[in-house]
Amino acid sequence: MSSSLVLGTAGHIDHGKSSLIKALTGTDPDRLPEEKSRGVTIELGFAQLELPSGRTMGVVDVPGHERFVRQMVAGATGIDVVLLVVAADDGIMPQTREHLAIIDLLGIPKGVVAITKSDLVDDEWIELVRDEVTALTRGTSIEGAPVVPVSARTGAGLDDLLTALDEMATEAVSRQATLPMRLPVDRVFTIAGAGTVVTGTLWSGTVKRDDAVELYPSGREGRVRSVQVHSRPVDKAVAGSRVALNLAGLETQEIARGDIVAAPGTLSVTDRFDARFTYLPGNEEPFATGTRVHIHHGTREVLGRVLLMGAEELAPGESALAQVRLEEPLAPRYEDRFIARSYSPMFTIGGGTVLDVLPPRRTTLKPHERSLLEALVAHDLSAASTGLLAARAVPMTSAEVAAAIGVPRAQVADELNRASLERLKVGPDTCFVTPEAQAGLLATIERELRAYHDTNPTATGIAALALRDRVDRRLGPKVFDALLALSAERGDIVLAGGEVRHPQAASTALAAEEQAVAALGPLLERQGLAPSSLAELAAEVGVEVGVARKALNRLVSEGAVVRIAGDLHFSAGALDAARETIVGYLREHGEMLAKDARDLLGSSRKYVVPILEHFDAQGITRRDGDVRTLGKRA
Repeated sequence: MSSSLVLGTAGHIDHGKSSLIKALTGTDPDRLPEEKSRGVTIELGFAQLELPSGRTMGVVDVPGHERFVRQMVAGATGIDVVLLVVAADDGIMPQTREHLAIIDLLGIPKGVVAITKSDLVDDEWIELVRDEVTALTRGTSIEGAPVVPVSARTGAGLDDLLTALDEMATEAVSRQATLPMRLPVDRVFTIAGAGTVVTGTLWSGTVKRDDAVELYPSGREGRVRSVQVHSRPVDKAVAGSRVALNLAGLETQEIARGDIVAAPGTLSVTDRFDARFTYLPGNEEPFATGTRVHIHHGTREVLGRVLLMGAEELAPGESALAQVRLEEPLAPRYEDRFIARSYSPMFTIGGGTVLDVLPPRRTTLKPHERSLLEALVAHDLSAASTGLLAARAVPMTSAEVAAAIGVPRAQVADELNRASLERLKVGPDTCFVTPEAQAGLLATIERELRAYHDTNPTATGIAALALRDRVDRRLGPKVFDALLALSAERGDIVLAGGEVRHPQAASTALAAEEQAVAALGPLLERQGLAPSSLAELAAEVGVEVGVARKALNRLVSEGAVVRIAGDLHFSAGALDAARETIVGYLREHGEMLAKDARDLLGSSRKYVVPILEHFDAQGITRRDGDVRTLGKRA
């Protein structure tokens, strides 16, 4: 199944968009009673258009009134071909200009202009409007769009309009089906007997029954019960389709307009993103960095601030790199378009293209950060892939790099394999890291390890995760373990007993540990079945409790000492002798009570009960109430 195309309308209020769509499709896109009574489109309307070639297009009819520009932005996002409507009797109006600015900022590449209500004016007037429209679209994404006079009332020009739309549909590039599935929600409701239903334009990928989905930004998960395209059940919907999904595992109140339903784990939730920002030429004042604006992305609107990179202001008509800081989270992807509207009063002032969705918080760019953003602007995936690794400065798999950029893994895997990068084996995966970043991480590991020993002279080492937190919390435990193994191979660190230590440090602490090992073994042998507590053992051999614990851990791993019931430590020889005594008694007498064991072993209940429970756990004895008998492993 090939990808579908979406046709969207745009234009000033009461210029006849909905009437034109009804004349073309036979479907009235105004679906709300208020819309019927007022004759004004308030919410998004939908229809299906059949073209002369036999191809079909989904139609999104958007509001024209200034109050409803938010819905217009939501509808325009995901459009492949735009139908810009200009009434012959009114000509170009304020919302005509704003809608065209939004079309241009969203990068909609193909369009047709319909001069509606052409039956109300003469041919000379129509030519004047045509010239005005041609001049208005010059320099925009739909420059050179065909201009077709029509009348929804008389039917004049409708065939010519359909032919022009058919030609645009042939030239338009449909949305990529190779990217993971993503559906921005524009409506959510409940259907009796079915449950939760969401609708929207499928931005990318495919969706079918029983697919697992994740809701962004909340992270809740669900499953697709069924799929409809323009009210018809289908097995699968493809990118560009107008889709309704019946979802299982997600309640209606858990979903809001503006959320994104997507394949699990394919988007990043963020409170900021780097972008290429354009300030519209029609603005009167310069744009000051840090200005608070309304950010429209997909079907969601949030407040945020646009901070220019290395500049204090932007003149009308200029573009610049910027970081957009958000007051509520979004889940954008590389190359998504967004719109910025002024805080108050609200009107469209600019917009741009998402570049990096998880950047550090900064507006002064380091050389490698600027190189990354410039590569993303140029869509140079080779430079962007290595640039991202340089900017992040941590090992990443090709899948992680692809997800961060927002492209399929195959598009970056070959680039990474050809690049001059270090490879780090992490389980079954290969991580890539720039030589500079790897050298920096290894140096930081050694530096932090030395610093730890300097402030903790009696410590023999530090736990790996604790060291990771000192080096870089972004490193996953397995990635950090791989870096530690590499550092150990180089002789920069020593891995021992679950700890990391520097080979030129901890000599005093290691000597104390060796002393404790040498002393604790014989001491426990002498104490037999009445050993001291950990604190008492440490005091008796003259070391700190932490050193005594490490020494006992070594003795336990060597088999010389057995730890039972938490912090009770027995000489292995003493415990073996106790087992032989208990087993011998049970073979002769068949059963025993705890007091019998106490008398046999010559120890107190404090130690005998834990010893018996240890034997129970090993299967040497079997307990039934207060009575013990021989176990299967005796």
